[in-house]
Amino acid sequence: MSTIIQNNQVFNNEVPFCRVYSIESKKQLEERFLAHRISYFIEWQDKSILQRIFDRKGSKIVCTFRINKGEILRARELAQGIEGIKFKDYGVIKDDRIRRRSEAVKEEDTGLEMPELKFENKHDDSDED
Repeated sequence: MSTIIQNNQVFNNEVPFCRVYSIESKKQLEERFLAHRISYFIEWQDKSILQRIFDRKGSKIVCTFRINKGEILRARELAQGIEGIKFKDYGVIKDDRIRRRSEAVKEEDTGLEMPELKFENKHDDSDED
């Protein structure tokens, strides 16, 4: 009996989705993801000394939500309207497919033409004397 998974295969489709900066936003996003069965992982960032000094209430946080890259479109729709979230930019979303910026630029015609380069020949007048 042979196994399907081989040693050199990697199945890591987890990508950073967004950064969250408040506890209320984190709770709202978690509730929406759980209700719609989107699995996630929260990666916590340490606060700097200045953030610790000036945040007396302790309501400000910094964490990154990581999700499966196949769920980015659905998760982005669910997260709309929640304050205190900064989304990771993955490029242009078109036809329910995320394309990298390099792919989007190649397909669009910008209408700009590259000008021709002109070279001038410089002659030194002192050599002709």
